[in-house]
Amino acid sequence: MSDKPARRNILSFITDALDKCLVGISILVGAVLTINIIVAVFFRYVLNSPIYWADELSLYLFCWATFLGAALAVKRSDMAAVTFFLNRLSGRANILLSMLIQLCMLFFSIIIGYYSIIWISSPSVMNLLSPALSMNMWKLYTIVPISMFCMAVFSIEHLIGFIPSLFGKRGGTAQ
Repeated sequence: MSDKPARRNILSFITDALDKCLVGISILVGAVLTINIIVAVFFRYVLNSPIYWADELSLYLFCWATFLGAALAVKRSDMAAVTFFLNRLSGRANILLSMLIQLCMLFFSIIIGYYSIIWISSPSVMNLLSPALSMNMWKLYTIVPISMFCMAVFSIEHLIGFIPSLFGKRGGTAQ
C-alpha cells in the first residue's frame, strides 16, 4: 500500500460538500420536528389548547427528513438491501453487480426527479395551498427533486469509483 493520499476529483469535493449540506439540513429538520412535537403535545394535553397547524408541520418535516435520509443513505451506501447474491460473488462479478445496482439507482433517481419537477411545476400544485400552514405546496414538495438530484450525483460518484476496481487498479470503492 502506498503512503500517497488518494487523488480526489472535483466530483468528490462536490459530493462531500453536498453531504455536509444535507447533514446540516437534516439536523435542522430533526430539531424543528422534535421541538414542534414537544410543544404540540404540551399545548394539547397540558394547556388543553391544541396548535392547529402542528400536525401538518410534523408531517411535512417528517417527509423532508425521510427524503434527506434517503439521499444520505445513497451517498454512504447504507440503503436497505438484500445482499444474498452480492455477498456470494467475488472479484469482478461483485463489482459488476454493484455497478448494476448503482445504475438502477441512477435511472430511478433521474426518472423520479424528472417527473417530480413536472408534477411540482403543474398548475394544480403551483396554485395549491396547504390547509393549515397556508403555504404553497410546491415549496413543500421541492424536497423530492432535490433528493433525487443528490441521489443521482452520489450514484455517479459510486459508479466512477468502481471503474478502477473493474480494471484491476487500486482506488475503487467497494460497497
